Amino acid sequence: MRVRKPSVAGSFYPRDREKLEKFVDSLLGDRADKVPKGVISPHAGYVYSGKVAGRVYGLFKGLSDVRFLIVGPSHFVDFDGVSFGDYEFYETPLGLISVDRLRIEDFLKELDFPSARDNLPHAMEHSIEVQLPFLQRAVGSFSIIPVVYGRITPEKLAEAIEFFCDDRTYLVISSDLSHYYPDEVARRIDSYCHEGILKANEESLEKCEACGKVAILASLMWSRGKNLKPKLVAYSTSAEAYGERNMVVGYGGYAFF
Repeated sequence: MRVRKPSVAGSFYPRDREKLEKFVDSLLGDRADKVPKGVISPHAGYVYSGKVAGRVYGLFKGLSDVRFLIVGPSHFVDFDGVSFGDYEFYETPLGLISVDRLRIEDFLKELDFPSARDNLPHAMEHSIEVQLPFLQRAVGSFSIIPVVYGRITPEKLAEAIEFFCDDRTYLVISSDLSHYYPDEVARRIDSYCHEGILKANEESLEKCEACGKVAILASLMWSRGKNLKPKLVAYSTSAEAYGERNMVVGYGGYAFF
């Protein structure tokens, strides 16, 4: 059994199962009247971005027997294309999550990448992992398709999203917004992300400094093809967690309805 073990348990979120359950449950927002087909959620430590992520994942409450395509940028490994790894399961302190290997292999018959089955981009990567406990507490049974991407165009990544996102598969884009500006500067820069995402404003998107910008652009291409409308669910900066305002990170949560 090939299992991707957690790498940031005990740092980004609690390692203890009971503490993690209580923490995530306290962060989860309300269920949506209409479940979104996709979301954009931050991937920092829960004390920083957890309130925003919780609002996003609360929208999925009540779902079961579904699949999530989770797309996150590679922070540690430089490579071309995307990597699914060759794992059968992802693990968190809340248990094992099945990886839909059959669906991945179907995709790779049509569009292969040199690093598609390489586990290295996943080994220390947090952008996928931190999303999972939220899903484990908000959703019933589910499987995942974990995608870590390196150097790739939004257009090519949008092809993958289009392939996987069928009627029972929901999209999660993992991305923080601006990094290490004073709070007032960060909020101004992040407003370009809001404007670009919500109104498909290309000029604003060019000024958006999200670390997962390639995936955000790909998700916008996909959402336009599906006539989905993005909505801002929540926004904050790390200043709201500890009050440090000289060097902050922005966190935006968005949903596609």
